[in-house]
Amino acid sequence: MTPMKRQTTLFAMAAAWIAIIAIAYATLTNVGFVYAIYFKLAPYLMRPTMQSYAHFEHVIAFAFVGALFGRAYPKRPILAFGIVIGAAALLEILQAVTPDRHGTLIDALEKMAGGAAGIIIARAARRLWSASDRPS
Repeated sequence: MTPMKRQTTLFAMAAAWIAIIAIAYATLTNVGFVYAIYFKLAPYLMRPTMQSYAHFEHVIAFAFVGALFGRAYPKRPILAFGIVIGAAALLEILQAVTPDRHGTLIDALEKMAGGAAGIIIARAARRLWSASDRPS
């Protein structure tokens, strides 16, 4: 592996783990934090209802994390899927111990689907870029 590729991979690993920690914080912190973010973003997102915003946020956040883990561990897709799917399930379970949150199966499935889509997109992008680097 070239030094540049190694540095990029290390950066992707750090970004992936930081992103999952940030999502864990946002998921398990006081629900007022989430509402504050919603009220700041609502004008730019055509004022969705809180319910539809939450579904959108689950999928997009985990797609981003999935893409980061897909880039961070390109030769270990099972590990990337395990981390992302496991984190989605674990965060929904941990919401049961917070006083103002509740985990639901639909939320877990949305997060898992978003994470899986992110990993698949990262793998597809990597294949396209590596194919374009090869001489014809």
